[in-house]
Amino acid sequence: MEDEEGLIWAAVAAAVTLGASTLVRKALAKGWNARRGVVPGAPGSGDTSWKEAVLYAAASGAAVGLARLVADRALQAARARSGSGPLPPT
Repeated sequence: MEDEEGLIWAAVAAAVTLGASTLVRKALAKGWNARRGVVPGAPGSGDTSWKEAVLYAAASGAAVGLARLVADRALQAARARSGSGPLPPT
Protein backbone atom coordinates (compact mmCIF):
# COMPACT_ATOMS: atom_id res chain seq x y z
CA MET A 1 0.00 0.00 0.00
CA GLU A 2 2.83 2.38 0.85
CA ASP A 3 4.55 1.78 -2.51
CA GLU A 4 1.27 2.42 -4.31
CA GLU A 5 0.76 5.69 -2.46
CA GLY A 6 4.32 6.73 -3.28
CA LEU A 7 3.70 6.08 -6.96
CA ILE A 8 0.53 8.14 -6.86
CA TRP A 9 2.35 11.06 -5.23
CA ALA A 10 5.19 10.75 -7.76
CA ALA A 11 2.69 10.87 -10.64
CA VAL A 12 0.94 13.89 -9.11
CA ALA A 13 4.30 15.61 -8.60
CA ALA A 14 5.29 15.00 -12.22
CA ALA A 15 1.95 16.25 -13.54
CA VAL A 16 1.94 19.38 -11.37
CA THR A 17 5.54 20.22 -12.21
CA LEU A 18 5.00 19.70 -15.93
CA GLY A 19 1.80 21.75 -15.86
CA ALA A 20 3.41 24.60 -13.93
CA SER A 21 6.40 24.65 -16.27
CA THR A 22 4.18 24.70 -19.34
CA LEU A 23 1.99 27.51 -17.99
CA VAL A 24 5.02 29.61 -17.09
CA ARG A 25 6.63 29.09 -20.51
CA LYS A 26 3.41 30.13 -22.26
CA ALA A 27 2.96 33.16 -20.00
CA LEU A 28 6.58 34.20 -20.53
CA ALA A 29 6.23 33.86 -24.31
CA LYS A 30 3.05 35.93 -24.29
CA GLY A 31 4.62 38.62 -22.11
CA TRP A 32 7.82 38.64 -24.14
CA ASN A 33 5.83 38.97 -27.34
CA ALA A 34 3.81 41.87 -25.91
CA ARG A 35 6.92 43.65 -24.64
CA ARG A 36 9.51 42.89 -27.33
CA GLY A 37 7.31 42.18 -30.34
CA VAL A 38 8.47 38.65 -31.04
CA VAL A 39 9.43 35.52 -29.12
CA PRO A 40 12.90 34.32 -30.09
CA GLY A 41 12.81 31.27 -32.32
CA ALA A 42 15.52 28.63 -32.48
CA PRO A 43 18.74 30.38 -31.43
CA GLY A 44 20.75 28.53 -34.06
CA SER A 45 18.53 29.71 -36.92
CA GLY A 46 20.14 33.14 -37.18
CA ASP A 47 16.76 34.89 -37.05
CA THR A 48 17.39 35.87 -33.44
CA SER A 49 20.27 37.99 -32.17
CA TRP A 50 22.57 36.48 -29.59
CA LYS A 51 21.54 39.09 -27.06
CA GLU A 52 17.83 38.35 -27.52
CA ALA A 53 18.38 34.58 -27.40
CA VAL A 54 20.50 34.77 -24.23
CA LEU A 55 18.06 37.11 -22.48
CA TYR A 56 15.11 34.89 -23.34
CA ALA A 57 16.95 31.73 -22.26
CA ALA A 58 17.90 33.31 -18.93
CA ALA A 59 14.38 34.60 -18.29
CA SER A 60 12.84 31.28 -19.31
CA GLY A 61 15.22 29.26 -17.15
CA ALA A 62 14.65 31.45 -14.10
CA ALA A 63 10.87 31.49 -14.52
CA VAL A 64 10.56 27.73 -15.05
CA GLY A 65 12.94 27.03 -12.16
CA LEU A 66 10.89 29.22 -9.86
CA ALA A 67 7.64 27.56 -10.99
CA ARG A 68 9.11 24.13 -10.30
CA LEU A 69 10.26 25.25 -6.84
CA VAL A 70 6.82 26.64 -5.97
CA ALA A 71 5.10 23.47 -7.27
CA ASP A 72 7.47 21.23 -5.31
CA ARG A 73 6.98 23.19 -2.09
CA ALA A 74 3.20 23.10 -2.51
CA LEU A 75 3.28 19.34 -3.08
CA GLN A 76 5.52 18.81 -0.06
CA ALA A 77 3.10 20.81 2.08
CA ALA A 78 0.10 18.88 0.74
CA ARG A 79 1.80 15.57 1.37
CA ALA A 80 2.74 16.61 4.91
CA ARG A 81 -0.89 17.63 5.60
CA SER A 82 -2.07 14.24 4.35
CA GLY A 83 0.19 12.51 6.89
CA SER A 84 2.21 10.69 4.24
CA GLY A 85 5.52 12.34 5.06
CA PRO A 86 7.84 14.10 2.63
CA LEU A 87 8.18 13.15 -1.02
CA PRO A 88 11.33 11.21 -1.82
CA PRO A 89 14.07 13.27 -3.48
CA THR A 90 14.07 13.35 -7.29
